[in-house]
Amino acid sequence: MTHRSENVIPLKIVDHRLNSPLSLSAEGVVLDDVYMVILPPHEEGAGYATFIREVQREISNLSARLGPHAVLIVVGDPLELVHVHPSIQTARFQLWINIKRQTPIPASDNTALPAHHFGATVYTCYAKSLVHTDTRIEYTYCPACDKTTKDYGGKKHTYNSYGTLISDVWRDIACDLEGDLSPVIKRFADLFGLERYQELHIFDCRPLWQAAGVEKTLERKDIPYQAQPSLLQIQDEPVRPNGKLILGDCLESLRQLEDNSVDFAFIDPPYNLGKTYNSYTDDLSIQEYFTWCDQWIAEVTRILRPGRTLAILNIPLWAIRHFLYMETILKFQNWIAWDALSFPVRRIMPAHYAIICFSKGEPRPLPGLIGEAGKFAVMSAPDSFSPLQPMAEGYCLRAGCIKQRNAFGFTDRGGLTDLWWDIHRLKHNSRRVDHPCQLPPHLMYRLISIFTRPNETVLDCFNGAGTTSLTAHQMGRGYIGIELSEKYHEMAAARHREIEEGLDPFRKEERTLTEKNSHVARMPKVVYEVPKKTLQLEVRRIALELGRLPTRDEVIEFGNYPICYYDEYFASWGEVCAAARHDGMTEVKSNGDEKPHLDEGATQLTLFGELNH
Repeated sequence: MTHRSENVIPLKIVDHRLNSPLSLSAEGVVLDDVYMVILPPHEEGAGYATFIREVQREISNLSARLGPHAVLIVVGDPLELVHVHPSIQTARFQLWINIKRQTPIPASDNTALPAHHFGATVYTCYAKSLVHTDTRIEYTYCPACDKTTKDYGGKKHTYNSYGTLISDVWRDIACDLEGDLSPVIKRFADLFGLERYQELHIFDCRPLWQAAGVEKTLERKDIPYQAQPSLLQIQDEPVRPNGKLILGDCLESLRQLEDNSVDFAFIDPPYNLGKTYNSYTDDLSIQEYFTWCDQWIAEVTRILRPGRTLAILNIPLWAIRHFLYMETILKFQNWIAWDALSFPVRRIMPAHYAIICFSKGEPRPLPGLIGEAGKFAVMSAPDSFSPLQPMAEGYCLRAGCIKQRNAFGFTDRGGLTDLWWDIHRLKHNSRRVDHPCQLPPHLMYRLISIFTRPNETVLDCFNGAGTTSLTAHQMGRGYIGIELSEKYHEMAAARHREIEEGLDPFRKEERTLTEKNSHVARMPKVVYEVPKKTLQLEVRRIALELGRLPTRDEVIEFGNYPICYYDEYFASWGEVCAAARHDGMTEVKSNGDEKPHLDEGATQLTLFGELNH
């Protein structure tokens, strides 16, 4: 196992042999423990749909009998998890966890990305945050340089020596939903190995479907998976497509656009989480929010050309609701799981952002999968990034290591699937403009590469500071960007003018920023008289002497540095105590005195993380 749960009390795993879906709710057990229902892999056909509806009813009955501390886990393909979710009305949604597939499943006609994950949704009857053990994932090390796959920089002293807290995207274990799920079951048993629970009850519905004898119409596993070549190239002649920025309300502006006029629509809507933007606040009631969302989804569908794709980015719970409406008017293509760690707000780190992709009618073969994405240059992209050929898992992004890998012809590329881990959020203010929610341009380079050809038109009706329209412009696509805020509209227009002048709108530049996405205040720039690391290690020393985290008064009493440094340099007392909570870590796997190097013929990492000697 590559995880460690602190103070875990192992749960007894009880495997219930089902005779029919009805036996899910007929079991005579006290329902105040941990329960897992495993759904069969998705298949097309009326027989399968009928079977899943029966399972949904029994999961609903099961959830209605949950006790006040019980946990319900449903494991299955995204399509089934979405459809089961509305039937669980007596329990509270807590998490959607993505789990990497061992074997990606491609679409036979290149109309969708290969499916590289399934999921687990977690529900409880209590309203507070999910109660679980502190579980950590062991650090992984780059096979080329023997350093951790993530560069922790100057914060190594604030991390645990074993690993980082688990997130809601599990890529360190790989299973097929059709096969052995014991690593997933064991992890959940450890995650909920608390004193209040005794058993993890398993209700595996897969044998029931296998025994049903219904003819299966989709044989996905017989299709061999093949990685697509990289199509990132410099274009010979610049393309100047038509582009349009519209200042106005989303719905009103969409209604002015022609039917069947857009080739790809990407929507990153306000999440209705109470964020304040430049000219409006994201605080509609949940009913109003989804009614409004359904309206612009319907308008975008009207504007899309047949066979083209609408992609919506949202948190998993909201994505479920969008999915249920979209499938009534569009055809499902992919649930892209973007592993994009955001601000840590709980002990299971939030990393899973869903990009749900639907086509208008039958989808066309995706241009990015059939070599029709065209040639373009990505000015601000690091050497590690390729839109259609992502970095293979297990490699670090350190510039020196990448340079050595390239020099030795090291194989560090993977296959393009619906599980994305190589695109990271903007981390440095020098890459930001004055907008609270900014996506990395590399996300859009990939999406536009997959779903469009050169000169086709890309729409974003919440264009903000212009990431979508700007990347479309750079890539030789037409664009329509709609934005309500005059400030952001003008900001996007100015950045498009920079492209015309030969500048990269995503370049590093010192800017004065006033807007922020998180509730934590932005710290002013200061010249540190004492390094922050020294101050944090001083707090660790005090904590070891006291046997607990110190208070501010105790740091004044026992510390060697003035308290004004702590007040001025840190955003919170939690940040002050960051090093005191952990024993620190090292980024080097091998002897730290040895210079990391690459030997010709060294072990290489293949497409999905397996070692190939």
